[in-house]
Amino acid sequence: MTGANLLLIETHRKTVPTFSNDLEKEGHTVCVEHKIGNAINRIPHFNPEIIILDSASMRTTGQRTCRRVRKAAESCRIIHLVENHISPDAISAADITLVHPFTIRKVINAVKRLRPLPDRNWRRIGPLRFSAKQRRVQCWNGEKRLTPKETRLLQVLINRAGSTVSRKYLINHVWETDYLGDTRTLDVHISWLRRAIEKNPLHPRLLLTVRGEGYLLDLSST
Repeated sequence: MTGANLLLIETHRKTVPTFSNDLEKEGHTVCVEHKIGNAINRIPHFNPEIIILDSASMRTTGQRTCRRVRKAAESCRIIHLVENHISPDAISAADITLVHPFTIRKVINAVKRLRPLPDRNWRRIGPLRFSAKQRRVQCWNGEKRLTPKETRLLQVLINRAGSTVSRKYLINHVWETDYLGDTRTLDVHISWLRRAIEKNPLHPRLLLTVRGEGYLLDLSST
């Protein structure tokens, strides 16, 4: 299994040891930031799988900072390192909280626990990673959970990617009916899918409307 992209947020004080060297020895790619603003700005470009927030090195409880990081990176897992006088229960925004003192091995094991396991049910096509089994789609820097109908609709569109799929075909294969009297339900589900996979749902680049015909999932130009 290859290493993960880790964003490590810690102080720049030379008297405080860094975990970056040990994490890199484990095969991970580590980006170190010393200011929370710089770290948040780096998230869309570095695309970390896991963020390690070392509040203990910053001499702060980190509760507000952890919530800020969670808001900026909803799909990332967070490991929070705190001083021993901070209750782990108070750090609700983190996936794992480690209370000093602890060894680097505990940090490494926490990373292993949070890493997503390989899933043969995931499909990658263009910028999309899609799991019909888990009803999840990953695109650009985000991950969304889909409803059963959204999942089936995206599955049909992926199977016909690059081709215009008629409204009749989609209604027949997703809702299992030939009735075309009201297609607003399809339009609503298309708009929901765009929110899940488009950078700007109002100006879609992937899921396109072909006027008078249907919809086209275009992944060739990304």
